[in-house]
Amino acid sequence: MDPNQIEAWKAFLPQSTIEYLLNPTAETIGQSLDGIATALCWPLLKLRIIQKNKLKQFAEEIRNKNDQIPVENRDSSKIGLAIKAIEEARYQLNEDDVRQMYVNLISSTVDNRKNNLVNPRLATVVAQFGPDEAKFLKLLYRQDGQQLPYGQLRLDLGNGFGYTFPTKIAIDSNSKIVNSFNSSLDILVSLGIANDKQSNRLAQSDDKYATIEKILRATINKPAEYEDNTCNLVNSYINLTNFGYDLCKCIFE
Repeated sequence: MDPNQIEAWKAFLPQSTIEYLLNPTAETIGQSLDGIATALCWPLLKLRIIQKNKLKQFAEEIRNKNDQIPVENRDSSKIGLAIKAIEEARYQLNEDDVRQMYVNLISSTVDNRKNNLVNPRLATVVAQFGPDEAKFLKLLYRQDGQQLPYGQLRLDLGNGFGYTFPTKIAIDSNSKIVNSFNSSLDILVSLGIANDKQSNRLAQSDDKYATIEKILRATINKPAEYEDNTCNLVNSYINLTNFGYDLCKCIFE
């Protein structure tokens, strides 16, 4: 740690925490990161950008999560990346789902069973999530094979032309309907976390596609002038990239 930075933190951190920061050990990594979280978030707390109870919760969650790592697996070699994750997290402590992803990422960074997957990009990527993206990514990760079938209706306008309705419907592994994920999907794809397999059918999902089509036909009304034109289901699916899978292992486990 930077001695000058430590000196600035002495005004509001307990002496025991300062000692953890100066000499982190396998036994005290959790306390070190707890103290760093408090120090880095303190200015935002004073400006009332974050809530005091959320900062306290964040620090406690970091310590509790790290306490679950067996001592022999605690590794401070990448503690700089853990600090980067804390810095990114401080702006979203009020969002429970996003904060929890950061807590897990911080823990993964100091756990030698997973920190081979951790790189500087992970914290940067999570910083671009909102609550909707966090929930949708967690849903995708929990699917069988990390694959989620979805469909859209396409209106045939003739002569090779058509119009694809923007409404997407998916069905998860528990046969639950998933909708309103267009924006979250765009963000995950742009970040290299997920693939949008448009016009690709997911094997052994015939029943799900049939249900999706039924829902869409009951939901979408064709313009009157195209009442006689045919609507067909475009079978598609979403899956995680390799990077997305590694990220999920670090932020959801």
